[in-house]
Amino acid sequence: MVSKREKLYQAVERLKGLRCPVCGGDVERAGEAFACARGHSVNVHRKWCLNVLSVPIESCYDRGLFAARRQVFAAGCYAPVVEAVEALLPEGKHRLLDAGCGDGWYLNALLTRHPDWCGAGVDISRDAIMAATDQPCAAVWCTADLRRLPFRDGCFTAVLDVLTPASYAEFARVLTDDGLLVKVYPGREYLRELRAARGLPPYEEGQVDAYLRQKTTVVGEKRVTAAWPVTPELWRSFVWMTPLNQDLSAEEKEALAVKPADTVTIDLHVAACRWRA
Repeated sequence: MVSKREKLYQAVERLKGLRCPVCGGDVERAGEAFACARGHSVNVHRKWCLNVLSVPIESCYDRGLFAARRQVFAAGCYAPVVEAVEALLPEGKHRLLDAGCGDGWYLNALLTRHPDWCGAGVDISRDAIMAATDQPCAAVWCTADLRRLPFRDGCFTAVLDVLTPASYAEFARVLTDDGLLVKVYPGREYLRELRAARGLPPYEEGQVDAYLRQKTTVVGEKRVTAAWPVTPELWRSFVWMTPLNQDLSAEEKEALAVKPADTVTIDLHVAACRWRA
């Protein structure tokens, strides 16, 4: 079994794309650490991931949320999203960035299916990246701000942005000239049952889509829609895993969890985009 340390070293070597967060120079392995030619080092956590944040940033994405997400992902509710992403990516080897990767489930699913691909996952949540290091794949997991990615220009053939605020300028910088941004964003019926349980209306479509088309040219699209039957246990995991409910106390979440619906609706747009010349 390959250790987390070796998986990190392998992933960095295959990607060949780390950039110093201080001076922007190339970062290479230096013994068990990573540093640029000017001697600026990149912090390597004991769980063998990287941290380029100068100060910790608080996030609502905590261990409880990711434990609930694991249950939802294990049930297969988001597997069609991975299939849609695969269908939109062109043939060939890819270097993927999962921007706002959370616990790394999407990146792991893609790299596991395609062992000749390599990639990195970035999230501002320390708990997210700690959870991501438990994924089986070899990837560069990094706590970082999406507005200042620790990667070289043109490092990736595709950036995956799933239900996460985008940093379009940085995505464009780290993509190859013909690279793709694959954006996943909610349709009107996404998590309809959870929103109804809170007395919230459906998502208003249009704003994300309009901004995406303003910034990029959409070259391929898919829609993932399904009403998944859920057990009371799986309903509880949905309640706890969605950022929709992160303004609620634990007691308020439990009050939602004890009144399960029969289904949860997944309704997501998946769009492959290129920057306009």
